[in-house]
Amino acid sequence: MGWLSGIIGGGLGAMIAGPFGAIIGAAIGAGMGNRQNTRGRYLNIDPAQRNQALFFTAAYSMVAKMAKADGRVCENEIAAIEKISKEALGLDDQTRKYALRVFSAAKDSRESFSDFARQFADLFSHDQQLCSSMMAFLFQVAMADGELHPQEEEMLHQAKMAFLLPDSLYQSLYARFVGQQETAVSLEKHYEILGVSNDATTSEIKKAFRRKASEFHPDKIQGKGLPPEFIKFANDRLAEINASYKAVMDARK
Repeated sequence: MGWLSGIIGGGLGAMIAGPFGAIIGAAIGAGMGNRQNTRGRYLNIDPAQRNQALFFTAAYSMVAKMAKADGRVCENEIAAIEKISKEALGLDDQTRKYALRVFSAAKDSRESFSDFARQFADLFSHDQQLCSSMMAFLFQVAMADGELHPQEEEMLHQAKMAFLLPDSLYQSLYARFVGQQETAVSLEKHYEILGVSNDATTSEIKKAFRRKASEFHPDKIQGKGLPPEFIKFANDRLAEINASYKAVMDARK
């Protein structure tokens, strides 16, 4: 992948402060055998590739802490992460190996899940599209074994708070991944997903829908720093927006 070649050739880890810089440095070092000093070439990294690398590294760093939530990483959790890497993200061999090196470095690091979530928020909280895509990914990983454990749920709450995400988004993701049945107040949640109140005019709802749909168009969100492998989660968010618009408009007929 382009962003992976960029960070290997550009020494990104050496130029990023905080936990992610250390994780990137360790992951690249493990894969390259520390054969070259790339510190001086970071300035050649494309900003979009930098953001993609940071997003990807953050994802697998937080996943590592989530997998270790019960005090150890078991074989089933590793298998589940491998499955997500291959099936949900479609990672090629090189990118999957980098992901597993990030996972290994992060799970044994001194930083907590909250530390990683806060640094991700420092980098991306201004862009709620990226934060919602990350949140969807974390939910999918948490439910990879078919059950949401209390420690995992606590970490998801930590991420939601760090990312400054609205309750409506968190609840919609919970319903989608954990399987909670829709309730009688679900229509209100659809209004919240569209970013309008239930007394908005039809014209205002249509305008809000067009704005939201544009924000989550895969081409636009990738340009902001979402790695190509994670475009599925932007597509899922767009599908959710479409579904909320349909539910609201059907209710108004």
